[in-house]
Amino acid sequence: MAHVFLGILLLFVAFQLGAFAKKRGDLGKRHRLSLNWLLYLYIFTVMFSLFLIFAIIYYILSLQAPIYMDGNAGESVDEYHFSDVLYYSGVTLLSIGYGDYTPLGVTRFLSLFEGFLGIVVPSVIFIKEISRNDT
Repeated sequence: MAHVFLGILLLFVAFQLGAFAKKRGDLGKRHRLSLNWLLYLYIFTVMFSLFLIFAIIYYILSLQAPIYMDGNAGESVDEYHFSDVLYYSGVTLLSIGYGDYTPLGVTRFLSLFEGFLGIVVPSVIFIKEISRNDT
């Protein structure tokens, strides 16, 4: 069943790429549709930096007190590895929110702020770039 779903998903993606290529050809010189790899690299670098900075902050906080609890077991996590806080930071920054970890104490507010930055920062960078190119 999973293979069928994956096949359908791949066909859908291929169809969408074909539709995009056709649309780009139809637009001709009226619109500039191009991949700006420097912009994507810049956004990736900024987001990766935020990801690491918040992971370091969470790790430092975890040395003093529990920062999150296991959402499945309902118990606070007492032993933290840097890979655990990296995972938590990534899930929070990308606003995925699997629910396997629930923040405690001040970490709740830091998590809200990190999630906010994960949505706003790429949007601001895109809007800034689009506004700059239109003038």
